[in-house]
Amino acid sequence: MKVNIRRLVGDPNMFEFTISTPMLRSQFRLPRHVVNQLRILIEKALISK
Repeated sequence: MKVNIRRLVGDPNMFEFTISTPMLRSQFRLPRHVVNQLRILIEKALISK
């Protein structure tokens, strides 16, 4: 699986996520506050036992 994240050129508070697998490709556009929530959830999952 490959995950790409990029900031949109016209709006610095919007990000585009692209998730690619050999069989599927999905794109999401998310505002900054949702990206921050995702970051927190990922950090919690990585440090929890």
